[in-house]
Amino acid sequence: MKIIQASCYYPPHIGGVENHVMELTKALMMRDNDLQVLTSDIPKNEYDECIMFKAKEIFPHYVPFIFGLSKIKYMDADIFHSHCPPPFFSKAICNANKKPHVITYHFDVKIPKRAGNIRIPTLLGEYVEKFYAQHYALKVLECCDAIIVTGKSYAETSPILHEFLFKCHVIPNGIDISKFDAAIRALNVQRAKIVLFVGRLVLPKGIDDLIRAMPAVLNAVPEAKLVIVGEGEEQKNLGALVRKLALEDKVEFRGYVNFKELAKSYLEASVFVLPSFTRLENFGIVLLEAMACRTPVIAADIPGVRENITKDNGLLFPPRDVDSLAESIITIISDDEKVKRMGDAGRTLVEAKYDWAVIAEQVSKLYGGL
Repeated sequence: MKIIQASCYYPPHIGGVENHVMELTKALMMRDNDLQVLTSDIPKNEYDECIMFKAKEIFPHYVPFIFGLSKIKYMDADIFHSHCPPPFFSKAICNANKKPHVITYHFDVKIPKRAGNIRIPTLLGEYVEKFYAQHYALKVLECCDAIIVTGKSYAETSPILHEFLFKCHVIPNGIDISKFDAAIRALNVQRAKIVLFVGRLVLPKGIDDLIRAMPAVLNAVPEAKLVIVGEGEEQKNLGALVRKLALEDKVEFRGYVNFKELAKSYLEASVFVLPSFTRLENFGIVLLEAMACRTPVIAADIPGVRENITKDNGLLFPPRDVDSLAESIITIISDDEKVKRMGDAGRTLVEAKYDWAVIAEQVSKLYGGL
């Protein structure tokens, strides 16, 4: 089967959607499909896998809906599979009337109240969200043949997807377990009383809530420590909050790390926390990474994310509830047996449900039914 995957971004550009497209492409190629990846720009560097995927450069991501149609309309495939948002490739495929067309809808567009130290007026944010929905999201979802969503609860609560539930298919994100297994074999890491966060340092991630929870955690578990992996516009504000709470010796910012250091961070942590509180977080691949390393997980109880956590592998807390977050952390980190039991349960879940080979089989069945 000839399949064209279309995404405005692709590795080495960093992001969850980018990694999703890359890993799905690799898994589908393992099933003897012919894959091409259409993307806005792939920098010329050492990232060899871009060549293997026959990736094509089409046009800059900020103007694809203007210039993309003239190129896409001459392309042919058994399946066109685009990823949204951004919706520009999806729109170009729709305009070219390419069929069958599958869209993976990754998340709703929500404008934050603040970007760095710049406040965004509420009315402006609401206008942008409405404009995006009416002129892009709704139109591309109406024209496509099938929609992949990563969680049932996210689709059912989406203001965009509720009109298209009849053609939504729940297929979760996946993870390359073998990469983490190789790291686990190579590293000799002991668990410590570490609370871990991995992700971009931006306001919707709720990292400030996690920092505010640490004084209560430290009262109960004095040897605990918070490790934050990632970079972003909120780093200066988060650093100021750490100093305000006098947590300089208990909070470590590691910045961007390579994969070996990332795996080490997961392996040494006793619990991983994802405190995101908006619909920009629809799944949480970092939860799967933690579970692959047998690390228990805690997350805010929001649509999509909640489907990855059971009573066996982690805990949920009400979004933005710092006291409940602290209590959840203490419940896990203070009990070494619980850390092991939950970690083992998470690993079992990942192997059964989230391996990319399992995901590729589900996607292939969807393709075959169109």
